[in-house]
Amino acid sequence: MMKWFNKYLSVFKTSFKQEKDTTLNIVFRAVSFLIMIYIFFQLWNYIYGQNGTSQIIKGYSLEQMIWYLIITELLYYTCRYGLIVKEISDEIKNGNIAYKLNKPYNYYLYQITSFMAKSCFSLIFLLPIAVIMEFGFVGIVPSFTWAQIFPCLLSVLLSTFLSWTIYSIIGLISFWIQDSTPFTWIFSKFVMLLGLFFPVEFFPNWLQPFIKYSPIYSIMSGPASLVANFSWKLFAQVAISQTVWAFVFILVGIGIYNLGKRRVTANGG
Repeated sequence: MMKWFNKYLSVFKTSFKQEKDTTLNIVFRAVSFLIMIYIFFQLWNYIYGQNGTSQIIKGYSLEQMIWYLIITELLYYTCRYGLIVKEISDEIKNGNIAYKLNKPYNYYLYQITSFMAKSCFSLIFLLPIAVIMEFGFVGIVPSFTWAQIFPCLLSVLLSTFLSWTIYSIIGLISFWIQDSTPFTWIFSKFVMLLGLFFPVEFFPNWLQPFIKYSPIYSIMSGPASLVANFSWKLFAQVAISQTVWAFVFILVGIGIYNLGKRRVTANGG
């Protein structure tokens, strides 16, 4: 078990070091992140109107709503979903994956670990920007305490990890179809519509249970709501949901990879 852990830890460290060469790209993403948050701040500031922070919409004050949006945008910018799908899809289509089938690691887990390192590197830049912008726009959430920092950060990391487990599976679909990009587009649009822009409380009552029990909630709404309106009960719910979904998708991903690997072997590589 320890040998297995050290193997993927080495993959994480190597990918993290390699990401230093993309610092300029992260700077450009940070600028885009700033612009997007500013636009959303102006929009919600207008929606809340003259009452400002004294107005509550669906249980969210202006401060909480901006905190929610900044966290969801942070998660969206941290995980460059299309990259992992494109990388896996390209390696399958051009046949390069055949050279990695006998490597001493699971290709699916390798990709998740590698891109998790890239996300952590991005967080180092984007998270401080997000916090500074939040304080500059609306200040701190009144109920905030320092004890909330670790569980909120853990939830953000679990959200990122869960995202990679899902999008890696989408990339592996290229074992059977020529281009898995449309599946990336479809799933990312569901994430945007059901989690990125609005908390689950903003949706019709009949739809809320479906969202809360979906992986989209664990990726977006859960961790963002936790930051905006923290409670230990909510943290437990979100953490359990994220852990269960991650475990499910890892099992599914490993199964799909093994099936795809047999397909490559059967076709002679």
